[in-house]
Amino acid sequence: MKKILLMGALCFLALSQGAVAQDTTTTTDTAIGEQTVTTKSEETSSRISPGGFYIEPMLTASVADSSVKTSQLPLISDDTTGTEKGYGLGLRLGGHVSEILLLGVDARYAKTQMQDSSYGNANAESYNIAPVIGLQTPLFGIRLLGGYVMGGENNPEAGTRGFDLKFKDARGWRVGAGLHVAAVSLNLEYQDLKYDTTEVESFGSLNVNNTSDIDATNKGYLLTLGFPIEL
Repeated sequence: MKKILLMGALCFLALSQGAVAQDTTTTTDTAIGEQTVTTKSEETSSRISPGGFYIEPMLTASVADSSVKTSQLPLISDDTTGTEKGYGLGLRLGGHVSEILLLGVDARYAKTQMQDSSYGNANAESYNIAPVIGLQTPLFGIRLLGGYVMGGENNPEAGTRGFDLKFKDARGWRVGAGLHVAAVSLNLEYQDLKYDTTEVESFGSLNVNNTSDIDATNKGYLLTLGFPIEL
């Protein structure tokens, strides 16, 4: 009888120890699982900067319709229309909140080919600057951008018969949408610019310099490849 009781006690003790060991293993496994999930979450959130500065260098390609009311000039009766195509560089610089809200300044420089009904074909250099606001999903996804150009110039070379204009005091808006993945973004933008002042650098053979309030516009699309870096 004593042997039976002793054997029963040993069996119960062994089963109890096994149950404790099993419970301990389960708790450890659960703890490890929770720790793994927490670690992954912490790693993901640590990739998103809560706020700070950002910089985004860009490559740009543009195609636009242009017009100049040259009928406002002496000796020219018709307005002129044409197109401008070219490539350039850009830079956005500002601050961000959790990589979602962007506020900054957008500066652009481009070299284009102007093809105009009266002015003729001419190479041109242009620049402009605009405050910009943007919304985007962090890390990757959709982004929306908008800005208002507050200054800039477009300076084509001399055209037909040495006629030479410089368009100044750019004003207008630019909006766009795109996708970004980590440190690369691709955006399609539309801009509508008006140049408040057109400087006549040369009338060609007349060799007259004059500044007049000639209406000039530039409306078209830009494709930009950006490399945003949040600091």
